[in-house]
This record gives sequence, C-alpha cells and structure tokens, in this order.
Amino acid sequence: MRKIVLFLSLALILSFCSREFKRADFSKTPIFLISIDTLRADHVSVFNPEAEETKTWERLAGDGIAFLNAYTHIPLTLPSHTTMLTGLIPPHTGVRDNVGFRYEKDYKTLAEWMKEKGKRTAGFVSAIVLHHRTKINRGFDFYEDNIENTTGTLSLGGVQRPGIQTIHLAEDWLDKQKDDNFFLFLHIYEPHSPYNPPEEYRKEGRSLYEGEVLYADRLIGDFLDYLKDMGIYEKAMIFLVSDHGEGLKNHGESEHGVFLYIEDIHVPMVLKLPYNQRPFKRTKRPAALSDIFPTICDYFKMRCPHRMDGESLLKKENSPREVYSESLYGKYHYGWAPQYSLIDGRNHFILSPIREFYELLKDPQEKKNRYGFGKSKKMERELKAMVSSFQEDMPQKVDPEFLRKLQSLGYVGLIHQRVKEEGRALPDPKTKIHLLEKLNRAMALGRIGLYRKAAEVLEELLREDPEMEEAISQAARINENAGNYERAIELYKEILRRRPKDLSALIGIGSTYFRMGDYKKALQTLNLIIEIDPKFAVAYSLKAMVYYKERKYGLFEKYLKKAMEIKPDLDHIHYLRGLNYLRLFSMTRDYSYVGKAKEEFLKVERKNIRGYVDLHFNLGVIFEREGNLGKAEEEYRREMKFFPANPKPYVNLALLLAKEGDLPEAIHVLLIGEKLAPVSQTYYLISFYYMRLGNFAAARKWLLKGLEKYPGDQRLRTLKGRLGL
Repeated sequence: MRKIVLFLSLALILSFCSREFKRADFSKTPIFLISIDTLRADHVSVFNPEAEETKTWERLAGDGIAFLNAYTHIPLTLPSHTTMLTGLIPPHTGVRDNVGFRYEKDYKTLAEWMKEKGKRTAGFVSAIVLHHRTKINRGFDFYEDNIENTTGTLSLGGVQRPGIQTIHLAEDWLDKQKDDNFFLFLHIYEPHSPYNPPEEYRKEGRSLYEGEVLYADRLIGDFLDYLKDMGIYEKAMIFLVSDHGEGLKNHGESEHGVFLYIEDIHVPMVLKLPYNQRPFKRTKRPAALSDIFPTICDYFKMRCPHRMDGESLLKKENSPREVYSESLYGKYHYGWAPQYSLIDGRNHFILSPIREFYELLKDPQEKKNRYGFGKSKKMERELKAMVSSFQEDMPQKVDPEFLRKLQSLGYVGLIHQRVKEEGRALPDPKTKIHLLEKLNRAMALGRIGLYRKAAEVLEELLREDPEMEEAISQAARINENAGNYERAIELYKEILRRRPKDLSALIGIGSTYFRMGDYKKALQTLNLIIEIDPKFAVAYSLKAMVYYKERKYGLFEKYLKKAMEIKPDLDHIHYLRGLNYLRLFSMTRDYSYVGKAKEEFLKVERKNIRGYVDLHFNLGVIFEREGNLGKAEEEYRREMKFFPANPKPYVNLALLLAKEGDLPEAIHVLLIGEKLAPVSQTYYLISFYYMRLGNFAAARKWLLKGLEKYPGDQRLRTLKGRLGL
C-alpha cells in the first residue's frame, strides 16, 4: 500500500480553504513555476537574516508567503523537478537519479493537467538533465531545451545554458501570448557548479557560489520586472523555489547528490498568490516540493488528477508534518549505501549504516549526532516502514553516445555494476566521500583542459579504491584526451572486463586507436560495435572518419551516408561534411566550399562546444583567411583548451600573434605547446622569435633543444647557421 510523506497517511489532501482571500479565475490567472537550481536556503536572506541580501526573494516574499522550513525530497535536478511537476515523491515517480531514468508513470504532470484544463503550457530549462528525452516535457505545448549549443566553456551538467538566455526565450514566448491563460515553467542553472559569476558579483570575502546566488537573484528580479511591465505580475500565481541545496563541504561533500543533510535538502520556497494576497506571511510549518501541484488544485478548487504525496501549502499551520527525502545516487554510481531521511522542522533522522539524528533547534548545522535520544527511534521505525514499502527502481540503459557526452561535460554517468546485488553490506557514504571529492576535482581539471593533472588525480584515487567504476571510466576518457593513449586503452578494457560489450567503452577504444593513428585496430573495434548494435550511428561516422584519414573517399562517403540514414543530425556527421568540403576546396580552389565547411563546423560548435579534434583549428584557419583575426584567435585557443595534445593550434596561433607584432605572447603560446604537444616547428619558432627579440642566448638554447629531438629537421639546421652554432 502506498505511503505518503505525512505520517504515512493515505488521504488525498485537498486541504483547508481559507476565507481571507478571494480566489482568482483559473482561466484568467497566469501561473509560473520558477526554479533556481542548487540554491541553499541559508544563502537567501528571507530564510537567513545573516545572509547577504537577496532582493528579489525579499520582494516576492513581501508580496506573498515564505515557507521557512521547505524541503526537497531528493538533492538531484531531474527527480526533484519531476516531483514538482507531479506532486509525487521519487519512489512514486520512478525517477530516482539524473541518469538512467525517465518519467513513464501514468500520473499526469502539472503541464498535462493544465493543458487538459485549457491552459497553454511552456517550459524553458537550462540544463541537459532536463532534456525532453527524460519525458519531463510531457504536457508542454512548447518546451525549450536546446541547451547543447549555448556555452563557450565545458560546464557541469552539461551543458548549462546561461540563465539570461533562458529567460529571454521565455520572454519571447510571453510576448506572443494574447491572454493570461497559460502556465510557464522557468528553470535557471545558476548557482550550480562550476561557479562563475560575472565580475561585478566577485569581491573579496564573497565566495564564487555566493556571487552566483546574487547573480541568479538579479536575473529572476529582472524577469519579475518584465512581468510587471507586461501587466502580468499582479494577477499571477508565482512559485519561486530551488530543487535542492549544495554541500559546500559542510559535511565533506562539495556539491550535492550523496548526502541528505540540512544544507542539501532545505530549499527556499515562496508563493505569491494572485493580486498579492497574504503579503509578508511567514510560516514555519514543514513544506515540500511535492506541495506545488496540490496547492494549485486547492486554490482553484479543482480535484487533483491523482492522489498526491504533497499537500496544499494553504493548509492550516498548526498541523504537524514529516517530510521524506532520499538519495540513491551513491548506490547507483559508486556502490555505496543509499540514504533516507525524515524531517519535521525540529528533528531530522537520517537512515544509513551509521544512523544520524539531529535536533535542529539546538543544532541547526547538524554537527552533533544525537541518535538514540529524543524522537530518533520513533522516526527510525516510521522511515524503515516507508522505505520497505517502496519498489526498488533500477536505472535503465543509457544511450552510449549520450553517456559519453555527459561524461565529457562533467556528469557522472556510469551505473555501478553491483547495484543489483542483494545481501551485500554497502559502505556508508560518510566513509567514502573523500573519494568523490577527488573524482570531482579531476573532472573539474578536465573541464578546463588540464587533462594530465586530472589523470594524475584519478590515478591516485584508483590506487586507493580500484573498484570505483566511475573513476575508471573517467580516467579512461581523461587519459585519452591527455594523449596518454596506452593507459586509456588499458582503462577502457578494464571497463569491458567488468561490462562485456559496453558500447561507451568500445567507442572509447575505437576513438583512442584512431587518435593513435592505428586505423586497423580502430576499424576492428568499430566493426565489433556494429555487430553488437547495427543501428549505432556513431560507429559508422567514425568508420567514415578513418577512411577519410586513409584517403579512401569512396568508403568515406559510403559510411557517412549510412550514419546519416540512421541519425541525420548527429554532430559528428556535420563535422565530417565540413572536412569533406575542405577537401573539395583543396582539389578545386572553389571558395564556396570553404563557406560550406564553415557552416557545417559552426553547426557542430552550436550543438557541442567541445566538438572534435581539429574542429576549432579548422574554424580558426577559416576565420583567419577571412581576416577575422579575433575569432581566429578564439578558435585556436578553444582547440588548445579542449585538445591540448593537438600541436597545430599552438603553431597557428603563434604565427598569428607574430603577424600582429606580439612576439612575447607568441612565445608564451609556443612554450605551452612545447610542454603539451611539441613538434619540430615549435622549437624553430621559439628560437626564431627569441632571435627577433634580440635574446640570442634563449634562441640558441631552444634551437639546441629542437636539434636534440629533431636532428634532421631542415628548418632547424638552417637556423643553426644564422645563430652561429
């Protein structure tokens, strides 16, 4: 029998109807659900007077109700938003993690229900984990999730779209609406990591996270100003919430996902009713993200489409309540014990191998474990009964191509191989969290192109815990990007040993052999992938790439066509088409082919900013040919960042800088290239530019280094005579 978050009650709560306000007409009321990702409640001044002032939250709370003890049911973006849009806790939505889950239950989403009741529905999201492939878009007439094309840097989560862009898209949609009969869901990703606030929000004594909190506050403030200018704000019902908090190392976790401490599950929540009813109201009664849907049902006196786990936020304040939360993230990804908790605003019990109980009024930061005292045993019995009634949801298979993209963007992707094992004692995450911190550090280094340093951190981690499969997978990818090809192959094969026929590992092996120039082994691996999955487009596109490199253009076109038949908009296909246009230009000198190549390459860049080896280099060459030197430099630097083992961008950028007269910067670029991807031309140009600057000692030093490595290089030998060696 299903249990809900309030004392295991089975009643559908359509709640107390207050007479202190007049209910607005449903068809004339615009409804907004605005979510700020990863925002801790104690960093919002409405909920913590000691926090730096968050003016937008203060303003909206002045026009409505602030729920001082609101909680998420899970500290992860996708399942938390699924709860908001269904009124159901994660065990009942079946969405328990960001990866490997889609919303496939029969229960209507808030968007489906509103559409059924006659409202137009639109959603605008800023993170790849809320992509429509998760089916969280159910019921939206318009769902804007084209976020793979929006950032100039690799970011966690994927590609995150800057909040200002998502807001502008929402405003563009609102501009086209002829009346107020709509529901709009708006999600911005700030302040999710990596924290990178604008310069004006950076100052001494303020963390980058705090800077992003204030920036997000301003973005939403500007959006509310827009609603006022449009005459929408007063009549609107507006929920402003966060999906979860952020660890910030309070209990050893930098980010979120594993633990259920107060910093992870306490979220800010404000409700502005139509015409600003109940202004400046503050309530301490526990609230939850599952309450949003039933609150709308209650306010408009409509029966909800299914039994809700949440309850109306307009309920009488003096009734007690406990809120359920969970995290299976550690179990799914690392083989650690799951976490479950109950919280009532005064007490917090966490069920894990090492039980925890905190008395929040005395210990708001949860520093003293009081398990065994107070209500801890009672809450433990209640929580165990709830958990035992829940179905064990297992992650689904993740598309290998999408998985590699997630991993390249910094998301944890693999599901731990032992997740299905029964009867095995799993370690408490508290004893393992330091390993996750090392993994996150390595992934952060990888996102900024420091692959070799990232590889070192991962090797250290694997020496401590060789069974951490996500670390093995990330280490394989990082070593591949660092040019440590033999080690990458070894690690990919270790994944295959654990997961025979794992396509993401096989793609990695094929890609690594290709980078090594071992085209025979690359083709053998790609053929094996096709045997396993004949509809896997990436395998055909990579085969086309191999044949392109081997100048077997008939086979290149054959496999490119095959890949296009399966998945015509695959970004790798656009990349290959661009390369082919450059080949045709070299044969015909027809400059129209250069324009076509540029168009294809820019399609890739818009879809996948990291792209492929030589993507940004080729764009740099094209922009330089067009005389757009600023863009050329930008593309060369992107190639250097994303593919530091590629020597070409260092050389071309140095040549460009030298043409512009900046020889010191040209030398600086070449010195970076000498460490990461040296070729004979690297030493020649370093020596030549030092000679032009009059620093003959440095010129001779670098020339001798070059001759030691490339004794037969004619350019170096010619320069030797000019330097009198």
